[in-house]
Amino acid sequence: MVLAWAFGHGGNPRMRVAMKAGPDRRMILIAGAAAGAGFVLGIAGCGRNAARRAASVDLNAWLAIATDGLITIRVNVSDLGQGAQTGLAQIVADELDADWTKVIVEMAPVTDGYFVHSKGYYTGGSGSICGEQFTRFAEAGATARAMLLATAAKRWSLRPRQCSTRDSIVTHMPTGRTYSYGELAADAARLPVPGNVALKPREARKLIGRSMARLDIPDKVNGCAIYGIDFKIAGMRVATLAQCPFFEGKLADVDEGPALAIKGVEKVIKLNNAVAVVARNFFSAKKGLDELNPQWVRPSNPITSDEAMLAALTANVGAADSKIVTPGNSDQDGALKRVAERFRSAHTIAEAEYRLPLLSHSPLEPMNATAQVTETACELWAPMQDQGSMRDDLAAALSLPKNSILLHTTKIGGGFGRRLNTDYGVLAAQVARAAREPVKLIWTREEDMTHDFYRPASLCRLRIALDSQLMIAAIEATGATTNDTAIGGLEANYDVDLVIRQKNTRFPLPVGAWRSVDASINTFVLESLVDEIAHGAGLDPLDYRRKLLAGKRRQLRVLDTAAQMAGWGHAPGGRFQGVAFFRNTHWDAVVAEIVELSVDTANKITLHRVCCAIDVGTAVNPDQVKAQAEGGINLGLSAALGEAITLKDGRVEQRNFDTYSILRLRSAPLIDVQVLESPDAPVGGAGEPPVPPAAAALANALFAATGKRIRTLPLSHSGYTV
Repeated sequence: MVLAWAFGHGGNPRMRVAMKAGPDRRMILIAGAAAGAGFVLGIAGCGRNAARRAASVDLNAWLAIATDGLITIRVNVSDLGQGAQTGLAQIVADELDADWTKVIVEMAPVTDGYFVHSKGYYTGGSGSICGEQFTRFAEAGATARAMLLATAAKRWSLRPRQCSTRDSIVTHMPTGRTYSYGELAADAARLPVPGNVALKPREARKLIGRSMARLDIPDKVNGCAIYGIDFKIAGMRVATLAQCPFFEGKLADVDEGPALAIKGVEKVIKLNNAVAVVARNFFSAKKGLDELNPQWVRPSNPITSDEAMLAALTANVGAADSKIVTPGNSDQDGALKRVAERFRSAHTIAEAEYRLPLLSHSPLEPMNATAQVTETACELWAPMQDQGSMRDDLAAALSLPKNSILLHTTKIGGGFGRRLNTDYGVLAAQVARAAREPVKLIWTREEDMTHDFYRPASLCRLRIALDSQLMIAAIEATGATTNDTAIGGLEANYDVDLVIRQKNTRFPLPVGAWRSVDASINTFVLESLVDEIAHGAGLDPLDYRRKLLAGKRRQLRVLDTAAQMAGWGHAPGGRFQGVAFFRNTHWDAVVAEIVELSVDTANKITLHRVCCAIDVGTAVNPDQVKAQAEGGINLGLSAALGEAITLKDGRVEQRNFDTYSILRLRSAPLIDVQVLESPDAPVGGAGEPPVPPAAAALANALFAATGKRIRTLPLSHSGYTV
C-alpha cells in the first residue's frame, strides 16, 4: 500500500546533547525570562554532519557560533515534514549574512522563553514561521550580525558602518581586511545585546524567498534519520498495549499468565484504562498481548452507534446554550441585529444542511515513546508536537517537579495535530516506571486508529441572505459538533455580516486538532452553498466569486491565477471543474483551488488534476510552500472521498487501512501550485490553509459532472469510488 500524501517526517538525526538547562543573560534579554522548567535535548535538529564540533559561544538565545565558523540555530518547533526548521534557519542566516553551508539546526530548551507566540512550546496552527516567529528569528540574526560587526570594527578602530558582512565574514572593503565569524564570536558574545536593530529591506535578502534545499532531507534519503519508533538505548525493553475499547472506560482485571508464558515476555503492566506487555522485542510483546483477555468496565453512557451520535447532534442544532460567535467578537449585539435585519430584508434565502464524520489522523508512524523513569526524574524520547504540554503532563502524572522532566524530540513520521496530545508519552512513562527499566512503548496501527483524538463530527445548517443582485448580504451558521465548537473558517472569505451558533455536544469521545481544524469543516459547508447559489442563479461559479470579492485585489489575484492555471471553462471533453476559495485572517493566507475530474457510469471518479494558487504574504521557501499545498490538498481530498470513523456498540469500528479508506497514490491527481506573494501583507502560514478548499472544490466539480449536490461526506457514502 502506498499512501498519497506526505506524512510529514521531520528533523535530522544529528545529536547535540550539550544544551544548557537554564537561561543565560542573553536568553533573558532576547527571549524573555525563562520561567518554565525542564528542557529538551536537540536530537531532532537538522544540518550537515558536525560530529566533531569546535567550542561555540551563544550570541543570543537562538544562535551560537563556533571557532570554526559552524553556526547552530536553535528552533522552537518540530519538523513534521513541513520544512519549518529549514525555513527558520533561512530567516536567521539571511539576517546574519551567514555562510549557509555552515548552518545546522537543533531544538531549543523547553522553557517559557522559547515558547511559540507566547502560548506554549508546540508545533501547530501554521504558526512555525509566520507572524511573531518570523520577526523573532529575523531579529536574532540581525542582532548577532550587529555584534559581530561591532567587534570587528573595534579591533580595526573603525565604526561598524565602515564594515560589511557576507558569507560569515566581516570585511573592511578599502583595505581588504577580514575576520571570519568564528574569529569574532567569543569577543562578540561579551558585548551588550543591542536593541532595535534594523532588519534588512526586502530587496537585500539573499536566502529568504529562495527555494533552498531542506536541511533534513539527506539523512532521510540515506537512512540515517532516527524516528521515535527507531530509537534505542542500552537496556531498553519494548512494550505494546491495549487500551479500553470504550472511551472513558477502565480496566477491570486481566490474567497475566498467558502473556508471561510467551518467550521473551517479562512483565504485564496494569494501568487504569489499559494493559501493557513488556518484552525483549516488539514481536514477543505483541504475541503476549494477543494472549490476554482483559476485562473492561464500560462507561455508564457509551456512544452506541453513529445513528445515535447523529440524532444527538440533530437535537442540539440551535440549542439555547449554543456558543455564539460574530467576527472579531466585538459588538455582538450589533452584529446579531444586523444579521437579523439582512435576513428580514433578503431578496432570497439559500439554505442547506451538511454532515461531516469523525476523522482519524492516521500518521504513518503510530504513537510511540521511549521513557526512563526513576524516583526523582523522567527522561522521554518521542516524536512530539507539544513539548510544553508533554513536560507539564508528565510532571503531573508522575508527581515530579517540572525541572526533573528531560525531553528529547525525535524525528516525526506524521502528526497532523495528533501529536499535540500527550497520552502516548504519559503512558510510556507510566509503563517504564512500573517496569523499573527503560521502555519503548509502541502502539499498533489498530490501537492508534481506535484511540485517536478525532476531528469532530459536525452537523451544520447554513443560511445565506441574498440581496436583489444575488450578492451575499449575511450568513448564519447553526450547528452541533462532538465535544467541540467548530466555529473557525467562515468569517473571512467574503467579509459579510456573520453569526455562528455552535453547540458542543458532550460524548465520551476524544476529539482534537486535525490539520486546518474547523476550517476543513466549515469551508466545505460555505463553498458548497456558494456554488449552489451560483448554479441556481445561472451564473458561472468562478465569475460569481469574482463579484463577491470585488475590490479585493489580493483575493482576486489568487482566484484569477488558479483559473488561468486550470484553463477554467475549457476542460477537455468529459472532464469537469469545480472551484473553492479560502481566506483566513488567523493564518494570513489566501488560497483558491480548482479540481478537474471525470466520472464514469459506475460512479468511479478519476481525479485528473488540481490547480492551486496560494498567497502567504512572504514565502520564505517557495518549494516548501508548494510541498505543503500538495500534501494538504491530497489530505483534504482523501478525507472527502473515503475517510470516516464510525461507531458501533460504543467503540470505533475501523481498525486499519483496510476499513479506513485513504487516498492511494494511484488515484491521486496531478497537482499544480503557484505561490504568490504580497509583500505588504503579514507573513502567513502555509501548512493548514491548502486543506479547507479541497473538499468543496471536489464536491463542486462532482456537481458539474453529475448534477448531484453532495452535502454529506465522505463521497463514498453516496456510492462514489476512486
